[in-house]
Amino acid sequence: MRLLRRWLDRLSFVGVSSGVFLWGFVQGHYALTFRVEFAFAVLVVVLLQAVLSSLMFTGFVGLSTTAFLWSLLRGEGPAPVESGPSVTAIVPVYGDAAVLHRSVESLLDSEYDDLSIRIVCEPDDERSIERARELAASAGVEYLVNTESPGSKAGAINYATEGTDSDLVAVFDADEVVHPEFVGRAVARLNACEVVQGRTVPQPDGFVEELAYYESVLLSYVGRRLLYLVTDFRMAASRAVVMERSVLDRVGGYDESMLTEDFDFAYECYKNRIEVEEQLAAPSRIEAAHSLRDWWGQRKRWMTGYAQTLHKLVTKVRPVTDYRNLLSAAICASTVVGSLLMLSLLSKFVVLFLAGAEGLFLLPIVVVLAATAAVRFYDRRAGTVDGFGVGWALVPVIVPLYSLAAIKAVIEYLFSWDGSWYSVEKGAATSEA
Repeated sequence: MRLLRRWLDRLSFVGVSSGVFLWGFVQGHYALTFRVEFAFAVLVVVLLQAVLSSLMFTGFVGLSTTAFLWSLLRGEGPAPVESGPSVTAIVPVYGDAAVLHRSVESLLDSEYDDLSIRIVCEPDDERSIERARELAASAGVEYLVNTESPGSKAGAINYATEGTDSDLVAVFDADEVVHPEFVGRAVARLNACEVVQGRTVPQPDGFVEELAYYESVLLSYVGRRLLYLVTDFRMAASRAVVMERSVLDRVGGYDESMLTEDFDFAYECYKNRIEVEEQLAAPSRIEAAHSLRDWWGQRKRWMTGYAQTLHKLVTKVRPVTDYRNLLSAAICASTVVGSLLMLSLLSKFVVLFLAGAEGLFLLPIVVVLAATAAVRFYDRRAGTVDGFGVGWALVPVIVPLYSLAAIKAVIEYLFSWDGSWYSVEKGAATSEA
């Protein structure tokens, strides 16, 4: 039965991927006619559907990048404070012994005084427990072993939260280098909201790592700008986040059954009308996937989690009760379906190339390159990353590659996913990332 499901996955992946590509190719040839009547004349414009797709994609990326850069330039927010409500920084760890010092040592260097650090280890991870014990020798650092609900990052966060009486709770990944000002800025911003979500920047210190950085820029931050402009939805993840402790009580904590507990948590916050604000200044630096295999496995894991979250939201839709319940499912569905259909853009651009419309074929590529270069220039000026590197030239391939990972993930979720997840290498260790 397992072998049958595996082959069903493979055949479905090939079939759906080919179908999406061919659908985009055929659809791109459709002629669209626009008729505009004036007082003394009628103007008729005939365009290939591929032309419209190219212009719409170009406009979307251009507008979204402009909005993101504007947010970066004006994203300082309130000045950081050095003291105030007590904050407990929770660092879940599993297979992260080699990189755990990154988060703990950077948090110890925080400019916010009322900060304590709790490392949460899994019972079967002896290396991380030993490393956490060593780091706990520093003042303000303690570690505990998650014996109550082991096996998930969500369970570790919930377990650590139950054992603290701090006013505020923060969550960081083990490999996350936290900016010294971040906690102080988040605490200052919490005067106007309940959750502050920081920006995380994958470090582009290799070829695959550069692709991960540009993907983060293009799909995670630029891609969400227009959604943020027209709705109150904001991401609230399980890293680089500071919140009032009461938030976890209102949403029931992070859901331990969810593969991407942070994606699910963001929608729970939105449905419960919890005010979330984004903190783009003082970003955290994180490790990126170090191989194409890890990049693929990590993205496939994320998209499997997105499909699981969509499934949960759809089964709980109650449109009569609250419009946010229905809108949550619609936003999540647009994320999942949009990821699947991004592959069709490639085939539509091929139509333009074959039709001899090289300008319209190159236009979206140029805009994507310019958009990511502009953000990279900003991050370089801010000292968050180094120079451009060679990976920048391959940024346009990120969109179809990500779409293929999404197609594979959704197919596996429908046919053969057994609840497991892919682990990526972090330093000399592995992480569920």
